[in-house]
Amino acid sequence: MKLAPKDLYQTLEFDKILEITESYCYGTLGKDYFRNLIPSTEASQIERWLLEVFEYTQTYENNHNFPMSNYASIGEDLKMLSIEGYVLSVESLRNVAKTLLVCYDIYGFFSKRKSTKTLYPTLYDIIRIADFDKELLSEIQRVIDEEGNIRPNASPELLRIARMQNSKRQELDKKFRQIIVHYQSKGWLKDNKESFRNSRRVLSVPSERKRQVRGIIHDESASGKTVFIEPEGVIDLNNDIFDLERDYQREIYRILRDLSNLLRPYIDQLQQYENIIVRFDTIQAKTQLATQLDATKPKVMLTPHYKIRNVIHPLLALKNKTAGVKTVPFHLHFKKDTRILVLSGPNAGGKSVCMKAIGLVQLMLQSGMLIPANEGAEMGIFEQIFADIGDQQSLEDELSTYSSRLQNARFFMENANDKTLILIDEFGSGTDPKMGGAIAEAILRDLNRKKAFGVITTHYSNLKVFAFENKGLINGSMIFDKDSLSPTYQMKMGKPGSSYAFEIATKSGLPNQVIGYARRKVGKQNHNLDEILVDLQRERQKAVEAHEQVLEHQKRLDQLIKNYESAFRELEFARKKLKLQIKEQELVETEKTNKELQKVLRELKTSSNKEKAAQKAKTLLEQSQIERKKITDDVNAVKEGIYEVYEQADDGVIEVGSYVKLRSGGGMGIVKEIKRKEAKVEMGNLNLMVKLRDLQLIKNPILSQQTAIVKTDTLSKKAHFEPKIDIRGMRYEDALERIQEFMDNALMASANEVRIIHGKGSGALRKVVTKKLREYKNIVRSYHPEPHQGGNGMTIVELG
Repeated sequence: MKLAPKDLYQTLEFDKILEITESYCYGTLGKDYFRNLIPSTEASQIERWLLEVFEYTQTYENNHNFPMSNYASIGEDLKMLSIEGYVLSVESLRNVAKTLLVCYDIYGFFSKRKSTKTLYPTLYDIIRIADFDKELLSEIQRVIDEEGNIRPNASPELLRIARMQNSKRQELDKKFRQIIVHYQSKGWLKDNKESFRNSRRVLSVPSERKRQVRGIIHDESASGKTVFIEPEGVIDLNNDIFDLERDYQREIYRILRDLSNLLRPYIDQLQQYENIIVRFDTIQAKTQLATQLDATKPKVMLTPHYKIRNVIHPLLALKNKTAGVKTVPFHLHFKKDTRILVLSGPNAGGKSVCMKAIGLVQLMLQSGMLIPANEGAEMGIFEQIFADIGDQQSLEDELSTYSSRLQNARFFMENANDKTLILIDEFGSGTDPKMGGAIAEAILRDLNRKKAFGVITTHYSNLKVFAFENKGLINGSMIFDKDSLSPTYQMKMGKPGSSYAFEIATKSGLPNQVIGYARRKVGKQNHNLDEILVDLQRERQKAVEAHEQVLEHQKRLDQLIKNYESAFRELEFARKKLKLQIKEQELVETEKTNKELQKVLRELKTSSNKEKAAQKAKTLLEQSQIERKKITDDVNAVKEGIYEVYEQADDGVIEVGSYVKLRSGGGMGIVKEIKRKEAKVEMGNLNLMVKLRDLQLIKNPILSQQTAIVKTDTLSKKAHFEPKIDIRGMRYEDALERIQEFMDNALMASANEVRIIHGKGSGALRKVVTKKLREYKNIVRSYHPEPHQGGNGMTIVELG
């Protein structure tokens, strides 16, 4: 990422954000990361960083305590360990053990709860690069205790030596006390009877008695009045203890050598463990900052873009939070073809704070930090950030403030492109206002042509007019309370702001005659320019809003026409369906004729006048056949008409907005959202998640409000779905229709299990149920319950 000037971090105070974040780190390596942090320009990397921090914030909300703790750097130790024969010190092994222990806890966080892997997938991906080898930790812990000291039982030989040392010390202590009692009784010892010299236990003897005490003189006091003598009776014991100490150190070295040899093949793995810990350390540090700022994760756009609400300056927010003061937020939304905000308003009104906040938040985003703004923010990625803020006078280069600013402007124009963010404070100031304003306008014109993004603050009216007249720029203002003559620190996009110089001068106590003279010098025309700009901006805004309203009305009109056409098709469908229902009812009536015919036939068998009964039966039969054929033809005709409405699409893919029907059951709806291999389908008042493979693309759909009228009974049953039906006694066709309606409602109601009571009887209805269920792919299994629960007279269906 290209930044200018070189001290941009200090200019925008991003260095302070990094210092605060660094203070939250547990180890020096995490701190080093923030000291050398360079924002990224890769969208995928930034998105991953943000997801890591966002998921870590979720561990707080879910009360899942992530096990981060202090750790030490082991990089140099691992580098030395790579040298064959090199032996790590106890302190180095202690640091390696701490690294392994922290890493063990991190791996344990994801293994103890199964849910953590799915709740925090991005965090879990960090540890996927290496499996944790617990044996390495066990081996080190076998040698080094929790406090970082060598365990006395690190080896059998070490334990043996330690026991001998303890025995010899006890023997020495006993012998030394006897000698002290002997010489003390003779008055040959000083008040502080004993001491240590050269790691040997010695007596403190007055100089005049040194010939009376037999032993080795190790030292004498600075005054020469006291000599320190190792008595003859303990010399051998002290020698034994000294030899055992050397044996003890040799055994420790051997243990450390063996442990170093054990770890040497795992250098790369240990380095990975350290990298994992540092990664989590930096993530938790960013999370703590995000928590302090109530920050959120924005949507990352691939190209430069701003759509953020209630954004605040991070450092100001932290300061105000400590003082218990509310920080005033602002909104920033660059609509289509708008890239540069010309921000004006009174001094000390908050212009510079807003401008710096934008640059600071951008650096935070591209460094993988959550931003202090409302949820739903959208921000793009910049490859360059340039800033010209504050007094940049250079005594070394003999440049005035204005000359320095012109050099910056030249650099900006030479290097700016459509992926550059430019921040300029008090644009054009530092020289004669007229000439400075003209040069500033020319520079702004060039930057706009290069399609750079930016925020500039200014008091110059010509820049406000330029922003008003040219595409790509928009005016903005800091709102000023005219009544109290004080700034509100609120930013408003769309209109320029006034400097309120005379109002502020009046409030500051300047004499009226001074202010009056100034007003006359400025002149009425210049004084009214800001007001004219505000009025023009207001009129333009009204025109834009009116245009948007017309577009909205046109959009609604197009939708109404579409709804009308859909409603007309649906009405035709409803008419045909109603006709079908009537014809089907007539078919039911023919059944009564059939029953009457059966009655006549029975009478024929018992009647004395068989010729008369036969004639009557013949007449009824002919009438029944004619009516049944007519009704059947009508039903088929209506069905064909209805099927035309549901004509299947020949080709195409299912996408958002497509009209589809369920492959099993025939329910119809519109696709509202697609997630991987599933689609969210709106069916009437219901929203269902359905696998794409279970949907069929259709055309000429009927989905308007009349559908709800035609299928009122179905929707009512769906809203109050009863997961059980009884089809006992039904005819074959009636049972098929009833089962289909029941299963469709079950699917739309997302039922997990349903029951179909068909009775035992001849088994015909059970076969009907089995046949119909084969049409549904959403069935996990179907079975008959235990005999006491219905047995073969009931089928239980489990739905997936």
